[in-house]
Amino acid sequence: MYRLSFVISEIYNKYLPLAEKAGITLNLDFPDTTQKVKEPSRVKKHLDTSIDSALKRTIKGEIKIEVKKNHIIVRDTGTVLSKPMCELLSGEHVKVSSRVGFGTTVTISL
Repeated sequence: MYRLSFVISEIYNKYLPLAEKAGITLNLDFPDTTQKVKEPSRVKKHLDTSIDSALKRTIKGEIKIEVKKNHIIVRDTGTVLSKPMCELLSGEHVKVSSRVGFGTTVTISL
């Protein structure tokens, strides 16, 4: 088991300067920093891809990373994706959804 906080902090610190430079707010909601994960490399890969993609698509707004007991939720307010695109980006451990006025949400299973 590996502490999830190490994975989250590495990715968050990687993208925080890029978000600030682009005028995008990058928020983190991580109530239990002692939480552990079995597959840190998989989680890191999905989280990295999700935040990188959100930063590329978002012109301005907010990207929020929210850590729950069984998953990580990445929400961005700056984009809307079509249903076929959401289905294409979703997979075994990742679910992508999007709605006009709410942006895009990526849920990564732990």
